[in-house]
Amino acid sequence: PEALLLLRLQDLGVAVATIPLAWAGLHVIRSAGSYPGGWLTDRLGARWTVGAGSAVFALVVAALARPLHEPAAIAVFLALGAVAGLTEASERATVARLAPVRSGRGFGAYHAVVGVAALPAGLFFGGLYRWAGAPVAFTTSAVGAIAAGGLWLVTAPRGLEVTS
Repeated sequence: PEALLLLRLQDLGVAVATIPLAWAGLHVIRSAGSYPGGWLTDRLGARWTVGAGSAVFALVVAALARPLHEPAAIAVFLALGAVAGLTEASERATVARLAPVRSGRGFGAYHAVVGVAALPAGLFFGGLYRWAGAPVAFTTSAVGAIAAGGLWLVTAPRGLEVTS
């Protein structure tokens, strides 16, 4: 959950007044990374860019598990924007390829699945954060991202590869 990412910044000593600026910066990087992410999706295929995004996400959250000084914490947090820029175009390309005729229904189903999965994942992550601490929660998230990315690479339909 994004709120826990912001809480982690505060835990790492980032001033409360700086956190909204970091949040805005993350979205600037996310927006700026969307075009390169789409370009990579067109060149490598959605299957590989989603897998790469999972690996980069795992690295970022593993870094957030460590004790960081304020500038490093902000830099690592901003790297999450690059992850979103890398993966969002490929996720949408995947939906468009899997549901070319009924794309409205396909995107609706995609967002429903993401929303339904986010609640238990957020509760689990929040529970770990509260009872075991941020390092355990973020390390568990990194391991989960690696597992999910690996599973994605093994099970993703082959039609998501670049054909040209």
